[in-house]
Amino acid sequence: MAAPVRRRGVENGMRAPRRALLLLPLAAPALAQAPGFIEVIPTEGRAAVWIAASEVVRVGRGEGGATVIDTSAWVQQRSAESAEAVARKLREAGQRLVPLTDLSGGRTFLAAERVVLVRDSGERHAAGARAAIVLVGLRFGTDVAVRESVAEVMAALRAAAQPP
Repeated sequence: MAAPVRRRGVENGMRAPRRALLLLPLAAPALAQAPGFIEVIPTEGRAAVWIAASEVVRVGRGEGGATVIDTSAWVQQRSAESAEAVARKLREAGQRLVPLTDLSGGRTFLAAERVVLVRDSGERHAAGARAAIVLVGLRFGTDVAVRESVAEVMAALRAAAQPP
């Protein structure tokens, strides 16, 4: 009597688990931990994007309530995540952020290393603006108006410079 024919991956009529498939879950966490990058969920419902944390200039609220992330490459990324959630990810990746208040009363987070100039807003900005902060890398302008005074902005910058 001839020996039974053995097919690759099949024993006793049962398919054996493939080893290659077992390795896939091990590769996914390695991608998720790319140093210096954060994962962001776009508003369009597409797949997640990865942003270099050190290149983020500002995180704030945009039109329609979406979170807007400005980068030093003059590229804006919109996210379905809250500005606070994105800021938390950036801080965990080592970015020093300064939390301030935008003119609509929402939180805006500025990268401390990207601040070039802080000045009184004067008549240049909408009502409620007390300080204007010039940043490197903004796409649609060079400055951000905030409700804090110049002294308050400077205090926030000093606080951001302190080790956590």
